[in-house]
Amino acid sequence: MREKMVGMELVGTANALRRLAFQDGWEDRYGADSPTSMQQWFLSYIWKHREEKVFQKDIEAMFKIRRSTATEILKAMERKKLIVRIPSQEDRRSKEIHLTEKAEAICRENQEKIEKTEKLIVAGMSQEEIRVLLNLLGKIQKNMKYL
Repeated sequence: MREKMVGMELVGTANALRRLAFQDGWEDRYGADSPTSMQQWFLSYIWKHREEKVFQKDIEAMFKIRRSTATEILKAMERKKLIVRIPSQEDRRSKEIHLTEKAEAICRENQEKIEKTEKLIVAGMSQEEIRVLLNLLGKIQKNMKYL
């Protein structure tokens, strides 16, 4: 049997990434309305795609989460006044997700942290190694999709 288990390594890596990327003092500024680390990843995704229309289904696909999970996180983000959801002009059943001014300020501050974190993660890796890593992570995600 292998000494290390891939699943445990992935969990440990994800936890370390969460701490590294979003270890900050939002609680000091916003108290209970401060974003969680997962909410900050959502904000980052929405921020990165702010020139496009972002819907819940986009969040679900990006973060590989269930609809119910995305719904609960987005509802909490609305309560914290981080996002607003506006009915789409094309499909009234869908709602576009928009950042509030508060969230935009958080994203501007987080952007530098995310860029530094990304550089730290891939430090010492060649472009080929990064490509292989991303390919392997994609395979893992595809394998888990069918469980």
